[in-house]
Amino acid sequence: MMLVALLLALDVSPEPPPAVAPSGQGPIQAPAPPEPTEPPTPPGPKAAPKPRWAASGPWVPNAWPTRQVCGLDPVDAPWCLLVRADVFTGARVGTIGGAQQGEFRLDRAEAATGLLWKPATRLETGGIVAMESIRSAGPQSVTGIDGDSLVVRLLEAYGHAAAHFGPIDVGLRAGLIPERWIEQVEKGYDTRGFDALASDRVRMFDRADIGASVVVSGWDSRVDIDLEVVNGEGRAQRERNRGKNTTAMLTVRPVLREHASGPIVLALHGGFRDGSLGVASIADRRGAAAVSFASPWVYGGVEYVHALGYGGRGDLRANALGAWVSGRILPRWLGAMAKYDRVVFDLGAKDSAIHVVGGAVFSDVFEHVDRNRRRVRVYAGYQYEGYGRAAAPLPGATTAQDAHRFLLQLELRGLARIGPGRLTSTEARP
Repeated sequence: MMLVALLLALDVSPEPPPAVAPSGQGPIQAPAPPEPTEPPTPPGPKAAPKPRWAASGPWVPNAWPTRQVCGLDPVDAPWCLLVRADVFTGARVGTIGGAQQGEFRLDRAEAATGLLWKPATRLETGGIVAMESIRSAGPQSVTGIDGDSLVVRLLEAYGHAAAHFGPIDVGLRAGLIPERWIEQVEKGYDTRGFDALASDRVRMFDRADIGASVVVSGWDSRVDIDLEVVNGEGRAQRERNRGKNTTAMLTVRPVLREHASGPIVLALHGGFRDGSLGVASIADRRGAAAVSFASPWVYGGVEYVHALGYGGRGDLRANALGAWVSGRILPRWLGAMAKYDRVVFDLGAKDSAIHVVGGAVFSDVFEHVDRNRRRVRVYAGYQYEGYGRAAAPLPGATTAQDAHRFLLQLELRGLARIGPGRLTSTEARP
């Protein structure tokens, strides 16, 4: 249509001779023909936004502060309500210390809600509250509330804000905040439903503590600098000394590529914690390093944590090493994983290591790209836990015990986002 209008406007056909007015009054100009008008074009449907994946998400729930879980706009979509639930449950049969044992387990159950608000173009803020279920008896106890009932307690409860300055994103959290080391490394770990990371499994780092943290992230999460200051007593105790646990972390992602099915990311992590524990301010320091690779098809990584003071003893030197790999054999329907952890509770004692080896096959109901929004996964696998002669015993046991377990594990994860506005590019599916 525009081409036709242009040709009409530039018509080069010969002009007729000018008309001559009577009485020699000169030529009379012929009236110019009316310019063609273009009929209005009816508005068509808007093109679907092109998927764009942040370096650390949105296929994981913790892409903050670079990307929020919801696509927000200060005018059209200024707020969003989040509702999240995680359930890891299953059955285990095997032998512990030579005795046969079988049990149904609820390894993890969490429920969380939060509100995100975007008052300005470069600012988001909000709050998160998460609950978890735990056994009422402590790690070295056999009796808790009504035997050893499952009770519900706070896992996280904090306010947060994220500001954006060109390629730099700055995030602040305060309250009962998540442990940033576990949060960062789990971005490259896709089989949390089968077993926790080594540092999480033996509590080299507690999953949450009361305090504040700040992160400076640059160039779409290619570089993250984290600083965390917390009480150091975890979720189980109030502050019992004048010191605070201060953790500094650096995360670099030298490989970051976009793909229609999700990002491909190689991440390098390093951190150090200067901390103390209890009324006597017992040394509780950590040095940690990890390498992880994440893609829609394969995950893998190695984590190492060195402890200067552990388990309430400042003189102990301990470490934890974990390695994992998982991949998809058939898209969505069949995958396989393997994991190895080695924990040494006392580097000064011989044969004080615990080795945990596990492997499983798994099947998903939903596609990989929906990992953040929904997941239903079933694992079927085997796990061996072997204790050295000088290793710490299991709770309630007087000697170290080896364990062989066959597991059938169910992982249920869901995230609902409620709010005004359409999906943005951070939420669009390919």
